[in-house]
Amino acid sequence: MIIQTKKILTMLILLLTVATLKAQQVTYQVLEDNPDKVYTKFIAPEFGMESNSTNLSFFAGANTRMGLTEAITLEGIARLDLYQISGSGPSFLLEAGGFLPLTSKIKKKEVPIVLSYNPYAGTVYKDGRSYNVEETKSIKIPEGQYRNELGGRGGLYMRKTGAESLAGNASSYILLTGAYLGGQWTSQAYVKTKINNDVERIGAGFTRVYADLLVLPVSTLDNPAANEGLKADGAIGWRLGFQWYVSPHDGDYKFLSNSVFTAELGKRPLTGFLFNMSWGFAFMNNR
Repeated sequence: MIIQTKKILTMLILLLTVATLKAQQVTYQVLEDNPDKVYTKFIAPEFGMESNSTNLSFFAGANTRMGLTEAITLEGIARLDLYQISGSGPSFLLEAGGFLPLTSKIKKKEVPIVLSYNPYAGTVYKDGRSYNVEETKSIKIPEGQYRNELGGRGGLYMRKTGAESLAGNASSYILLTGAYLGGQWTSQAYVKTKINNDVERIGAGFTRVYADLLVLPVSTLDNPAANEGLKADGAIGWRLGFQWYVSPHDGDYKFLSNSVFTAELGKRPLTGFLFNMSWGFAFMNNR
């Protein structure tokens, strides 16, 4: 009798396990796999910060990519420092340039698709404190198409930033003007699916990585007393940049909405090493 009861319990547990696994299974059907449907042109109002050797600032502005011609994409940035710890007067960054792809190739690899995101999925307790648990459900589509492009870019560059003496009794600004010239790699994917023969979900993304030489021959030091310790170090700088448009598509569900993340690091004349990062929200989207 005991053996029979154990067998029945074992069968019930197995059936319950199978039923649970089936309930968790996700089936999908690929409706469209076309990287050219990604939004790669947009205007993104943004907020962020920049740190360099002479100043720390927090800015608001806009980051944009617009079609100039069929081949050339206009890329621009306009930022105004809302708060800075050094310097006097308004500080800003202005950039206007273009990107010309020279090669374009299709590569196949996994495309992730976020099915749902719950920032308040549960609570865990540790050492007398409660912690929120986030939950992200996703799948990966094998052999999705990515369009990768490699090309050249260049444009005009102007940066005004604050400076202050080591004693803190004199403030000034540094104005750098010139151009940038470099290369850029972009990657984009767009896969539209039907999940469990019910809802549609789109996996899409747009990423660009660039490396520029900064040629800034025009440098203005407003107040020499506030530039204590700064030395003229030529007119050449450099930077590496990264941008990620998380969900550049027209679907009903967008993970992190229209978020655009950007980050740069490099070195400029007079102001030394720099690091900046920003978050933007894209609108006026186009392909």
